[in-house]
Amino acid sequence: MKTSKLKTFPRSCLRGTAILLFSLFTLAALLWLYQDLESGETDLNLDRSQSFVLTNVNVITMNDQQVLPDHAIVVRDGVITELSPMAQVTADDLSIIDGKQAYVMPGLIDAHVHVLDRSYAKSALAAGVTTVRNMGGFPYHLKWRDELEKGEWFGSRMVVSSPIFNSLEQGDPLAHFRVNDPELARQAVRDYIAEGYDFIKVYEGLHAETYSAILAEANTLGVMVAGHPSYDLMHTKLEEHGALRTFEHSEEIYDGFLAQTFNDTKAEAAAQFFVDHDVALVPTLAVNRELTRLSNEKYEYLKQTDQAAITPFARFIYEQTSFKRWLNASPELAAYNLEVDAYLHHLTQRMHERGVTLVLGSDAGALTGLPGPATIDEIELMVAAGIPTHAALAAATINAAHSVDMDQQLGRIAVGFQADLVVLKENPVSTVQILRDPLMVIQQGRVFNGKDLNQLRDEAHQHSNWLLSVARHLNYLLFG
Repeated sequence: MKTSKLKTFPRSCLRGTAILLFSLFTLAALLWLYQDLESGETDLNLDRSQSFVLTNVNVITMNDQQVLPDHAIVVRDGVITELSPMAQVTADDLSIIDGKQAYVMPGLIDAHVHVLDRSYAKSALAAGVTTVRNMGGFPYHLKWRDELEKGEWFGSRMVVSSPIFNSLEQGDPLAHFRVNDPELARQAVRDYIAEGYDFIKVYEGLHAETYSAILAEANTLGVMVAGHPSYDLMHTKLEEHGALRTFEHSEEIYDGFLAQTFNDTKAEAAAQFFVDHDVALVPTLAVNRELTRLSNEKYEYLKQTDQAAITPFARFIYEQTSFKRWLNASPELAAYNLEVDAYLHHLTQRMHERGVTLVLGSDAGALTGLPGPATIDEIELMVAAGIPTHAALAAATINAAHSVDMDQQLGRIAVGFQADLVVLKENPVSTVQILRDPLMVIQQGRVFNGKDLNQLRDEAHQHSNWLLSVARHLNYLLFG
């Protein structure tokens, strides 16, 4: 009589396998519960009035280049209800904040960041960045966004992209949603929007048919798509990229439109494409300057960065990947990076000259830069590239607000807009460096004074532990 394989397989092995599988399942469940139940916190007082009158200030509305001197801003329930010369304002029922002739501009918006921890959102807010667009979302970003909306802790308002769409061949299996099937891509667009992601992020490795399907499905749903071009689609149907809300990185113009050549004639054609299709460009000069300095100055540059503000889990990953790549760059590659970096500045200035809409994005979180400080770096680099300061500030306010579909709420100082404001000692249009030292930051009417901002900076150095960071990402890999 034949004996079944099941009976001949040692029972001890079966028990061992069952125990292992049960242990793995239990560990996964515990990790899921751990990351699901934990929440953000702050030592700042959460109970803050959202109504006041800010008097004796010079207002940079961003509607034009004029400064309104000796004005007052009336805020009720987080919304600007009056903007008038001081003598005309009557709001006796509200507390008064004397601006002492400071300058007030709209809160900054960084439209390309990677928020790797709650600490990053705190870093951004402490620098006057009241809103960030997170490019490369995971389930925990949805959680953080909702916590911020409920006022459970303080940080930049978050607009969250889907996980990054990329091809099976080129996508990162640990971070990207990899897809080659157009119908699967369409379904993923529907699923991600249903899960609460605000928009779709695309990457250059996508095949033409898949990229087209993503754009078409997003258009059907009325949601925006932002990201890299598909190099495959650029060769056949370039015009389809006109559906992008924003085109990310001046480097992608150099790589895609210019085929990695310093070709100003092709740059003119690229600029015309952006203007004709009303696609905004997010230059992200700051991150390219980072890799250029890393590859040229090596550890001397790394010593100058605030590595303690990088979450330990991310720092470990970067030390094994991008840090190692650029720190070990050959002299030839380092010299090439210098050439490219200079050309990207020239290219960005040329785009501005030709009427391309610029949106500020720093790509903070991709290397050593942090949301907030890197945002100011990006503004200064744009100015250094020859872009007028007011235009650079418009990229970080009015233009960026449009990139997050909030241009009727954010990006300007106007009646009916949310009271997201930065209060500065000097006019940033004439002294752009003053952005690094805000006197006050106001987000949705909540006032953060100098002491509060210092507390936020301290909390920006308090990161989630390794286990929690890993658990969050495992949740995405297993259940996302």
